This record gives sequence, C-alpha cells and structure tokens, in this order.
Amino acid sequence: MREIGLQQVHPESWTLPRAWKRGYARASLVTPFAMPIPVAAYGWSGSTPQHSGPVPVVLVNANDVAEHLDSLIRTHGASWRGKALLIASNPDKPMRAYSQLLPLLQAATAAHAVVVLRHDTRPGNGIIHSEPVAVALPETIDTKLIAAVDLPVEQQKLIEHLLRLNRPVRINIDVENSFSAGPVPSNNIVGEITGVIHPKEIVLVGAHLDSWDLGTGATDDGFGAAAVLGAAQALIQAGLHPERTIRFVLFTGEEEGLLGSRAYVRQHAAEMANIVAAFALDWGAGPIIQLPTAGHPELLPLLTHFNDMTPQLELKPPTEGWLFMTDAYAFTLEGLPGIAPLVRAPGYSEQAHSAEDTLDKVSSADLRQATKVLAMAGFFLADTDKLPPGHLTPAQTADTLILGNQKPLLEVFGLWPFQE
Repeated sequence: MREIGLQQVHPESWTLPRAWKRGYARASLVTPFAMPIPVAAYGWSGSTPQHSGPVPVVLVNANDVAEHLDSLIRTHGASWRGKALLIASNPDKPMRAYSQLLPLLQAATAAHAVVVLRHDTRPGNGIIHSEPVAVALPETIDTKLIAAVDLPVEQQKLIEHLLRLNRPVRINIDVENSFSAGPVPSNNIVGEITGVIHPKEIVLVGAHLDSWDLGTGATDDGFGAAAVLGAAQALIQAGLHPERTIRFVLFTGEEEGLLGSRAYVRQHAAEMANIVAAFALDWGAGPIIQLPTAGHPELLPLLTHFNDMTPQLELKPPTEGWLFMTDAYAFTLEGLPGIAPLVRAPGYSEQAHSAEDTLDKVSSADLRQATKVLAMAGFFLADTDKLPPGHLTPAQTADTLILGNQKPLLEVFGLWPFQE
C-alpha cells in the first residue's frame, strides 16, 4: 500500500482466540475391503485420540444432527466410544447441519469417540474442502476436541451405502492438529486516498487476505485483494482526488466468520455514520457483473446512473439483492450499504477451500475488469455531489434482513444481532 502511494497506511490489530495449525490427516478403508480415503481436518478441530487397530464406523442421521441433536446424543451417545461417526449425506437443511458440527463434536469427544467424518456440501467430485468447526469461531476454543474431517462425496456415499446394507465398516484414521497456547494477534491492513472536500466521509473498498491452506487462496480471496490494490494504484496513477475519502482495507479472519471485518466495525464504531458504502470483493475469480445493494434501494438510482456512464463495464442493472457471508456483511449488519459485487465465477464453490484454489484459475483479463469496476465505482460514490441518506436503524436493518430472507442463515450461524 505504501509503494502504491496510499496515505495513512497502517495495521489494525484484533485478537484471535487461538491459532490453529494443520498437521497430518491419514485415512483408509480396511473393512470390507481396502481403499485409501482422502481427508482434511476441519479448522480448529483437534486430533484423533490414541486407539488401537481399525475403527468401526457408525452412521449418524444428518437431519437428526440438524434438528434433533440433543435427542440424538441422549439416544446414541453412549454407543459412540471408540467409533468413527459418519454424518449421512443429503440433509434437508445442509447449513443447519453444518452449524451443529461443533456441538456434535463436543458430544462425540465427551463420549470418547475417535473422529467425526463429514462431506462438505460444496460441489465437486473427489474433492475435499476445509472449513472451521463453527462460523463464527467461538471466543473460547476447546483444544481437547477430537478431530472432525472432510472426505470426498464418493467415499462418503460408499461408506454410507455399506452401512445401510448392515455391512461392518472399519477404517484406519490418524489426524494431528495443534493450537497456540493462548490468544494471538491478527491485523487488518488499512490505507486511503484522503478526500479533499469531505475527508471524514468514507467509501470503503475491501477484500480479505486470509485463505484456507489446502490450495493457495488465489480465488478466495487473492483475486479480491489484488483487485483492491489494483484499484487503489489506478486511482493514484490517474491523479484523481475524490471529494470523500476512499479507504482500502484488507481484512483477515474472514474465513472464521468475518472476524476481521467485524473487529473493524467495533473499532471504528464512532465513524460508522460517516461510511457511505462498503465494497467487499469475494466469492471467486471472475468479472464483476452486478452491484447488489443489500437492501439499500436508495442507492439504485445512483448505481443505475453509474452503469449508464460506464457501458464498457457491461454491468447488469443493480438490485437490492444480497451475497451472503462476505466482509460487506459486517457493514450490512450495522445498517450500512455493504456491497458485495456479484462475480461470474461458476467454478468458485468447487474451488474455494480446496486444493483446486490455485493461480491457474485466475484470468488476468477478469482481474483487470474487476479492478476497473472497483476503482470506478468507488470513485463515483466518493465524488458524487449528493448522496441519499442510507443508514438504517437497528430495527430497520432487522426488517430489511427479514424481508431479504437473510435471517434464517444468520441465526443458523449465530450472527443475528437483533433483539425481537
């Protein structure tokens, strides 16, 4: 940021409850026949306890995990000692089932199970993904948990099929992960182009620096971070001086539940009223095709005018729509326009959080286009003469999120901040 020429460049620290380091994860089917099983540990899960010989696998109904976990534990928990628990495929509510992974893992640990096996709901054949054991990561990390691992859908369904045929299934499984001894600092990185007329009014343009370690993070979210820095560089090289400040932020902790952007919002609570809009580019490497306003219709005329002025960008008309779980959401929850640009990246859901997230998935032409959109849209909002009032009260924000059907997922992940 300093080399680009941004002003006020500095880190802003926030605290992660504990760091987590992936070790090894090895698994194979032993009974009824031998076959290797690719696995990857879920972030902030622990290790497999010492055990001898192959481990019996038992099937756990995914819908019971999602909707009746307490009853499931009371009924079956005593039989889990020394077992590997495989969460069945095709739950009716996949995200609800995922949200219950941590309490299931806690119960399995207490019952002296060996490991919890699950296939992430992201698409892809033969692919394993990594996620945290909970979104958002809890403030207190239990370092005594057993391991939870992701396995490919093919192996999950094969083992599930064998178990439904009442065939005994045993696996070898050995997983080791480690935690820091205590809390660790992390930093958001901030720089800006200071406004020349209204410097206290801010258009924020951001992405996240952190990524999962199975790949290189090129699409999630190296693409976004590069586009943010490219937009900053383009504006500075063009010698443009906006009326309002354009602040560029590279967040950390996004993958664990928007931890860095939520920390930024807390640390900058006094200036939230001055934020005009917060862009956060995420969800894949591809051209930006639309700017959804996340329940802020007052911006639609302005962004429609922006589209009319920039036909070369080929953007679709703006909408009031949403893109769930990007760093823009931290600002949306504060009643601000959190704009997560919609990207055309059809392979993103498969690639993200997996070994497929590598640089060969990034097109330089797409990166140039995304950089142009961020630079031009950010400058447009920072330099426009009149901005409509767009800050919602907590009650208005809650109503908007409910109308946008965002409340169920926010509740599932424990991120719904409003009182009834």
